[in-house]
Amino acid sequence: MALTRKLLVITAAAKHDLAGAARRLERFTADLDEGRIPGEER
Repeated sequence: MALTRKLLVITAAAKHDLAGAARRLERFTADLDEGRIPGEER
């Protein structure tokens, strides 16, 4: 659920701020590549 919500936020941001959305997507994919689930409580 957290992954879906994060992707929806990035998609919504892209409609208004493409550069900002690109930065969010880069951070999101970097987190995934490092084995971290964005938005997951620890």
